[in-house]
Amino acid sequence: MYLSYYPRMASIQKRGAAYQLRVKHSLLPKPFFHTFETEPEARNYGEQLEALLDRGIVPHELLSAPKAADDPLLTQVISAYIAAAPALTESDSKLLGVSMLDKPIIGLRLSALSYRWVESYVAWLKSADVNLAPSSIRKRIGALGRVLDWRIKRTTPDGAPPMSNVARLLPRGYSNYTKADTGAPRRDVQRDRRLSADEAERIDAALAGVKRDDRERPYTDDPAFPLLYRVIVDTGMRLFESFRLRVDSIDLVRNIIQVDGSKGHRGYIKPRIVPIKKHLREPLRAWCEGRVGLLFPYWDGTPENRAKASSKLSRRFGNLFDYAGVPDFTEHDLRHEATCRWFELRAPDGRWVFSDIEIARIMGWSDLRMALRYASIRGEDLAARLG
Repeated sequence: MYLSYYPRMASIQKRGAAYQLRVKHSLLPKPFFHTFETEPEARNYGEQLEALLDRGIVPHELLSAPKAADDPLLTQVISAYIAAAPALTESDSKLLGVSMLDKPIIGLRLSALSYRWVESYVAWLKSADVNLAPSSIRKRIGALGRVLDWRIKRTTPDGAPPMSNVARLLPRGYSNYTKADTGAPRRDVQRDRRLSADEAERIDAALAGVKRDDRERPYTDDPAFPLLYRVIVDTGMRLFESFRLRVDSIDLVRNIIQVDGSKGHRGYIKPRIVPIKKHLREPLRAWCEGRVGLLFPYWDGTPENRAKASSKLSRRFGNLFDYAGVPDFTEHDLRHEATCRWFELRAPDGRWVFSDIEIARIMGWSDLRMALRYASIRGEDLAARLG
């Protein structure tokens, strides 16, 4: 038996552990049915729908039942996007592949993808079983938003207004955990780890072959790895940008490196010019002499082996920092360290060598706000300037 809370339009019926809402209205082509987990949810949705219908507004998805061809599974839409979308990044492809296995997405048809569903999907991502970090949640929803943008553009008739992308309607801060979320509260971790002078010296010593007293052997006898470290910490290049450098990218006449940036929009290469610091010029000159092709021997240049090379080098940097006794430090922290060194660089007369905009160009940023994220200026360095 239906429990009518508004006789003219809507009623709710308990079905097992759920509650079914039924809405009848002259503007609807047929009665609308939907099932909710609780009666308050069903009542709230019914009241919202009533308010829209009373104003003569009919939600698009209620106008008519979609045909099967027009109502694919969301997983089918995601697969089509991966196969056909231009300039799809490798990270997006992997992320969407993982998302297709998410429980709320499996079996979901496009017609059922509503703002309420997106809210419930975010809640599921914060649940105890999944418990993603806020940044990971934003990546999931951002990737879904790009899929829906692509679908909407392809299916909207010429001259017709496009449908709203429900993945773009979430409020600011939606990925932050609240008391209502069942997972353990998580926050985004912003790295601001710097090398102290002593830590930098220990790393240099390990790379130079100085053996620790408590170790059986020196850290490395590979002559390429110390140069790779110096290139990253003295330029701020990302790991992939550095190990895919070619010998002809190094211009020791103009003292610049031509970098194929790896963070261009939608995966495009974003070229930039990085100046070579004085103390790095001679080591690069000696290393490049007589060499052609890739500057470093850690990658064979094939896309399928890129991830393997990155993973292997990341572990190797981790081993380096462990050997040098530098805890809680990662390869990517070298990019933060390099950024700060660019900002701290002074000319002999005490002037700053580079402006904020110039450093943004060196680092490959399109937004100066990235400087605030990467520039971890030590308080003791600021205090030292006061004398």
